[in-house]
Amino acid sequence: MHRIFMQLDNQQLIKFLQQGGALVDVRREDEWRQVGVVAGSHLLTFFRQDGESDPQNWLAQLNRLVPEEQPLALICRSGRRTGLVCDFLINTTGRRELYHLTEGILGWLAEGLPVVAIAAT
Repeated sequence: MHRIFMQLDNQQLIKFLQQGGALVDVRREDEWRQVGVVAGSHLLTFFRQDGESDPQNWLAQLNRLVPEEQPLALICRSGRRTGLVCDFLINTTGRRELYHLTEGILGWLAEGLPVVAIAAT
């Protein structure tokens, strides 16, 4: 079976979350603190500041946060990183419902949609 991930716009993401979908923010902590996060997001950085990642460790953490059968959407700054992470998930997991926010948090903020502030840890 050929699997692909689907794109969501902001209004579709709101509906997706209301219907029980999970949202994972793959940005870094400094980015979360800078502009905030969508309420209810799971915060799980994929790429470090240097651009490197540990996909298998990230995947293990993701599977603890979001069951494989639960629909999953990803958000980053502009939609580029989530596209890469979705490709990784398609190639390495059995997830069937996989989405990403096409314009990321920047598009979310541009529409004036609410975010939750994240304090430094």
